[in-house]
Amino acid sequence: MNLGQMMLVLVALVVLGALILQSNSVILESSDTLTSSEIDASAISLAASIMEEASGKLFDEAITDTTVSALTDPGQLSASLGPEHGERFRDSTGTHPLFNDFDDFNGLFVVFKSADPADAAPTPGADWEIAVPDLRGKFYVHVSVVYVQPNALDAIAPGRTWHKKMTMTVTSPSSQGTVVLPWVMSFWN
Repeated sequence: MNLGQMMLVLVALVVLGALILQSNSVILESSDTLTSSEIDASAISLAASIMEEASGKLFDEAITDTTVSALTDPGQLSASLGPEHGERFRDSTGTHPLFNDFDDFNGLFVVFKSADPADAAPTPGADWEIAVPDLRGKFYVHVSVVYVQPNALDAIAPGRTWHKKMTMTVTSPSSQGTVVLPWVMSFWN
């Protein structure tokens, strides 16, 4: 081999090395994006499961009260939002929901975690912890429910209205962001 051929081989090796480094960088970036997307999809799915359960409940405790003949004034609705005395998110077996109306979810803190024994330690302050097979990491779901104005659903109403807004905030140590899902439930009488 002469000097010209050696130089071509050297240039080819440098170009090949640069291509390999670039492709590794793209593969790592794609892997990070895929993991991030999976975490975000899990967070949305977990929050949606609580939201779906809440939307299947009655609008307010007053609706189940047989002493209220007709709801004609929002002042007849519950003044305090959250579970009534003695209500819990689930029974002791975890299979039967105990909340009976939408605003019972106010203040709820649920932890979704993997079934891995390493995640077995309880989370302080959690109302309920649920082990989900094949879940990556822990997800913390905080729920708030407020009365909102019908013409400005982002504004908290100064009093009771026919509209309640649930906001689900999901965080995870595995995620770099926070997922916030709002949901409005209205009562039409």
